[in-house]
Amino acid sequence: MIRHLYIVKRNGDVLYRRSYEGETSKETLEIPSFVKNSSVLFHSQSSVSSERAYTLEHNDDLWVYAFFHPFSLLALADRDQPLPPLKNMILSLGRAILRQLGNVAESWEGSIAEIVDLNDICDDYVALDLKPTRKSMVKKLHKIVNSALERPEIAFVGIFDSSGKMICGNVPDIHLFRLEVEITQGSIKPMVDIAPTSISTGEGKMQMLRVNSLTVVVAALPDESPLHAVGVIGEVAHQVNKILS
Repeated sequence: MIRHLYIVKRNGDVLYRRSYEGETSKETLEIPSFVKNSSVLFHSQSSVSSERAYTLEHNDDLWVYAFFHPFSLLALADRDQPLPPLKNMILSLGRAILRQLGNVAESWEGSIAEIVDLNDICDDYVALDLKPTRKSMVKKLHKIVNSALERPEIAFVGIFDSSGKMICGNVPDIHLFRLEVEITQGSIKPMVDIAPTSISTGEGKMQMLRVNSLTVVVAALPDESPLHAVGVIGEVAHQVNKILS
């Protein structure tokens, strides 16, 4: 499980910290010097990519780093945490924070919590990705997808987790790898309540819309207007957001 989250500036100043261990003291939330120094060192290297997460193991602890231009996102997790979903979650969360903060993080002094409440964003990603999706939630998601597929103009609908894996839906296999890349590498940054992003499939267009750490994908039949998919994806995203709230 994720135990602590931190947002750290390029110079090592801590902008934000969040604990998922219940009541914790200020001392417990302090970042070890070797972890902070590693963050500053890695951030200064031109070879470090914002498209991948990096790890550092120490005793029973696992530190995960994701680097973005104004800041780095650090997570302290249990060492037995499965790495692929953990790395994908940290990258997705980091991109969401970057969209929220913009370049404010680069010049801000002190705690970023004074101007931006990041708790809800972090909690949404951590709560959803650090445990298997609850059966009750999956059942509700299936119901939403099946309802959307009853529309005669719709070809397929899918709901994906932050690692780009389809939780439920009927998206054809031929599109799955492309969608996984788009979701995990962040080349497309759809967000809930914003017009969906369109991806050409050759035969038509897929619509993508992010809902917290999930992504909804909808496509209309090739001979139907893409506007049908745009309308449906908005409805699906709204229902998914209600489940996650």
